[in-house]
Amino acid sequence: MRNKWLLIVGFILSLSALGQSLETTLRGVSVADAQARVEAAVNAQGLKVARTLNLGGQVKNFKADFPDYLLMVLEPEAGVLAAVQENVMTAIILPPTIYVHAARPGGVTVGTFDPDLMFGMLGVKNTKSRLLGAKLKAVIASLGLPRKVAPAMMPDPSSGMMPALLYKVEGASVEETTLLIEGELANNGLNVLPSVKMGSLVGIQPCKSEWAYQMFKTQPAGGFAAPCRFFVAPMPDGVLVGAIEPMLMGIMPGVAQSQPTMGMLQEARQVMSQIIESVGGKPWRP
Repeated sequence: MRNKWLLIVGFILSLSALGQSLETTLRGVSVADAQARVEAAVNAQGLKVARTLNLGGQVKNFKADFPDYLLMVLEPEAGVLAAVQENVMTAIILPPTIYVHAARPGGVTVGTFDPDLMFGMLGVKNTKSRLLGAKLKAVIASLGLPRKVAPAMMPDPSSGMMPALLYKVEGASVEETTLLIEGELANNGLNVLPSVKMGSLVGIQPCKSEWAYQMFKTQPAGGFAAPCRFFVAPMPDGVLVGAIEPMLMGIMPGVAQSQPTMGMLQEARQVMSQIIESVGGKPWRP
C-alpha cells in the first residue's frame, strides 16, 4: 500500500486544477438558511444528512471569536462502502462532511472534499464511489459557483508520510477495540460522536474544541476532514486501527506558515498515536 501511495502522490503532482476541498459562497443568507439549502441539495442527489455538529457553538464555549461553523456528516451509502472496501484509508474522509461556516465576511461558505483529488490520491476508482464524488460536486454546484481550494503543496513522497496513521491490534475484535478507543478519546478531552458502521469497518468521529479552533481559524476549508476520523477494521488475526494523519493538513494554504497551527497538529498526532498504542496498537505498514 505504501508503494501505491507514493505512486499516486507522484501522479497527483503532475495534475493541475485540483483542489483539496471544493466550496462555494452563498450571499445574503444566514448560516441556518444555508444549512436548509444544503440539506435540500443533498436530498436532491439521493443522499442524506445523518447528523449536524454545531462546531461553532461548541468552540465558542472555549474561544468567543470563533465563527458560526456547522459540520454536516452524510449517511454512508453505496459509494462510501465501495471506497472503504477498495482502500480502507478512505475512512479518514468518509462518510463525507459538508462544512458550512461564516468565517469569511460577506457570505456563508459551503464546501466538502474535492473527490477528484482526494479519491485520486487514495486510489479510489470504482464506479459507485466515483458516482458519489459526482453527486458531491453536484451539491456544491447547485448552491453556487464552485471553486477549488488547492493545496499549497503536496506531500513529499520521500518523507514516507501516509494519509493515515495505521496500527494493528493483535487478537482484538472490532467491537471491543472501538469501545476502548472511544473511552480513551473521552479521557483525553475529546467529544465523541456515535460510531458509524461502514460495512465491516467502524468509523469513530471525535472532536476537540482547542484543536478545531486553531485549525479552522487558520484554514476553515479543513472542515471536510472533521470531525477527526478514526476507524477500526477487521483483519484475519486482529484489527487494523487507523486515524487521519494530522500533518496531512499542513499541505492546505496558510497552515504550514502558522507555527501555532503546526504545533497543534503535532500535538494532535502525538495524542492520537498514544491513544491507539494504549489499546495495544503497534505501528503497521502493509
